[in-house]
Amino acid sequence: MTKIEQLAALLVAELKEFEKGISKLESLETKISDTKVELNLKELKPLLEAHEQSLNLSKKHQDSYLDRLQSIVKNASFYPKWAIISFMGMIIICCLISFYAYTVKIETTEKEKIAYIKGEKTATEYINLYLSENPKALEQYKKWAESK
Repeated sequence: MTKIEQLAALLVAELKEFEKGISKLESLETKISDTKVELNLKELKPLLEAHEQSLNLSKKHQDSYLDRLQSIVKNASFYPKWAIISFMGMIIICCLISFYAYTVKIETTEKEKIAYIKGEKTATEYINLYLSENPKALEQYKKWAESK
């Protein structure tokens, strides 16, 4: 990511330099066109052509650099597709497992409550049956219950 940022910063700096050069050329051009002094163009023409050629060469270099940078940015990806797909798959699997565990726990809790109530009812019935068959035990139980 930092390389892309560095390349982008370098590209922006180069473009600013190029724009400065163009603005300087435009200002020079306006100054030259406003000047009413006759110049000997034979001496300036080769200089201007050489400068134009250097600007064209600079522009070609900047265009090729920009094309290269655009292809690098286009092909760059922050995370590989397989990593994103794997991550999303793991999230889905974790959600499904959590949902399954939650439903199993609810079912288990309900079954435990039902079994507890059934066991309590069975134990109560057994104790009542025992106490009805053994009157001595019933009397001792009543004494014990009154003392509490």
